[in-house]
Amino acid sequence: MAKIIPSEENSIFALDIGTRTVIGVVALVESGLLRVVAQHMVEHGSRSMFDGQIHDIPKVADTVLEVKRVLEKKVGFKLNKAAIAAAGRSLVTKQCHAEMDIDDHVEIDGTMVNSLEIAGIRSAHQEVDTAVAGNTEKFYCVGYSVVKYYLNNYPVTNLIGHRGKIIGADVLATFLPESVVNGLYAVLGRVGLEPVNLTLEPIAAIEVLIPESMRLLNLALIDIGAGTSDIAITRKGSVVSYGMVPVAGDEITEAVAETLLVDFNWAEKIKRSLENGGKIVYKDVLGIETTVAAAEVAAVIEPVLDKLAGEIAGSIMNLNGGEPPRTIFCVGGGSRLPALTDKLAEKLGIEAQKVAVRGRAAIQNLTVDEEGLDGPEGVTVVGIATVAIKKLGQNFVTIKVDGKEFSLFNSKDLNVSNALSLLEFNPRDLIGYNGKDLKFTLNGRPEVVYGGLASPAEIYINGEKANLKTAIKDGDEINVLKAGAGADARAYARDFLEGLAGVSITLDGEPRVIEPVCMINGKLSSYDTEIMNGDHLEIKTVKTLGELFEKVDLTDQVIHVNGVEATLEHVLQDGDDVRLVKKKLSDNESDDTGVDRSEAGQPSGEVVSVTVNGKKVNLSGKKHYIFVDVLNHIDLEPAAHTGLPVLRLNGAPAGFTDALEEGDSVEIYWR
Repeated sequence: MAKIIPSEENSIFALDIGTRTVIGVVALVESGLLRVVAQHMVEHGSRSMFDGQIHDIPKVADTVLEVKRVLEKKVGFKLNKAAIAAAGRSLVTKQCHAEMDIDDHVEIDGTMVNSLEIAGIRSAHQEVDTAVAGNTEKFYCVGYSVVKYYLNNYPVTNLIGHRGKIIGADVLATFLPESVVNGLYAVLGRVGLEPVNLTLEPIAAIEVLIPESMRLLNLALIDIGAGTSDIAITRKGSVVSYGMVPVAGDEITEAVAETLLVDFNWAEKIKRSLENGGKIVYKDVLGIETTVAAAEVAAVIEPVLDKLAGEIAGSIMNLNGGEPPRTIFCVGGGSRLPALTDKLAEKLGIEAQKVAVRGRAAIQNLTVDEEGLDGPEGVTVVGIATVAIKKLGQNFVTIKVDGKEFSLFNSKDLNVSNALSLLEFNPRDLIGYNGKDLKFTLNGRPEVVYGGLASPAEIYINGEKANLKTAIKDGDEINVLKAGAGADARAYARDFLEGLAGVSITLDGEPRVIEPVCMINGKLSSYDTEIMNGDHLEIKTVKTLGELFEKVDLTDQVIHVNGVEATLEHVLQDGDDVRLVKKKLSDNESDDTGVDRSEAGQPSGEVVSVTVNGKKVNLSGKKHYIFVDVLNHIDLEPAAHTGLPVLRLNGAPAGFTDALEEGDSVEIYWR
């Protein structure tokens, strides 16, 4: 049977970006087997990664680009997408139970199961966010496994095809800091690769080394790389826990470098030579060539190896409930270290043959077109490809938000709301806020002027109006017009004069409009004064003669309205002619000074000097004076003035009936 010709459409490009090396494979599915059609491994030129985390993005990108170019030459087509895996540094795991009510007349399908799993992932994500609430960095789900499915509260191995009312799942989800994931994405972006699947390295390795039929057993898988040792535990048919130890092969390399006085690259070569035994020839930092027995080097690194095995064993025991698993599978380049498996067995208290290094020969249903990478270092990348092929098209969607492209984990029911939350879109841009209300009292009663209403955000998907609940799919373009805030409430005294018109009268021969009097917090104020929060506004209308002459001493005066003497209760009407007239005294009546006031030519009242618009004016003939008394001393020709009159007394707003005292400063002008 002829082999399938690999192409971009039928192949997957998988990358294992490790601390010391980058391994890439191009694979496809053929006759039920995973076929690796091309593979290549390149070591980093310098230490650009530590403990599985990318430190120098440009240098790591250079290594990935070299792998990519070699593989493109081998397969004859461009590689534009890649499946990747993350090491477990800063790994957080959470197990959550999710349930869904379903129609018991409908057969359960893959979509329903996937929705259930995503519900579990979301619950786990919420728990992680709560647990690391003090951490400013967000965590990203890099993989998950289903520990157990439930149908109507009874455990089952597979839900598809069943019918029932309630489906459930125990989901074990793994999370890494966003900085770790973003580092991987940044590397791919620099070399023109789009991520199509992201998983965790132990998830990838366990996928190909421990099939579901073996997961009934209590087993452990350890991916020992250069920077980290990633762990997965199986029991009762499921992967039940994940973990990571931030120690691995580099600790041994550093011990060799320090002992033999060689640089890191030479130390790495010496470490790898230990597997072959015999004599090792190397050059130290002084350029002196030296020969050393492999056994001598092994003796030097023995304490470090013992510590490494102890930390890995301790993590395994912790993840497995304090007991050693039945068998340990070791993969990754670090598992080649001589005596490591023996020390692990010793630390775990199990037989040495129960800890085994596994290479590609242990992977079922695998065929490889070219030789190489057959050992434990070549297992994880095959697992990455396998996981990606199983989940191709499920894990990521690419969308644009306001012109910027993003790649997101596809939760199947992904909508605008949760997509924007994943992108750290500021929620304040989506929610408009009404303006602040203005609260004060008006004539003793509480009054509220409400702030302006917010304008809602507008959301468009591919130019069509949408909302936060609108579902999105791969390739959608989202545009968000931010919500607008309402204006804070503002008000002025004049805004509350409706229905309070002034009265037009003639006062002592002069036409006057008696306007309402405005007081704010007990002080006379103009109509243009802005009201502040908590102010007490009083607006008094002048309706009667008593209110008009409230501050005037009328002891020796009477009021005439339209030529007739009137009482203080008289209600003013437009057109009234109001005059203050001295009381007539009898021939025998005298004032309290004993002077006969009936005599003609005898001066009466007091003289008060005030300043009117900068000029000194003497007021005489009355005992008390009010603001209107100065009007006879200024030019009031209507034709000479436009606008509204402004009255001020000693720099403050004034009214016509305000009392005048010796030395007062009066201003009258129009605007």
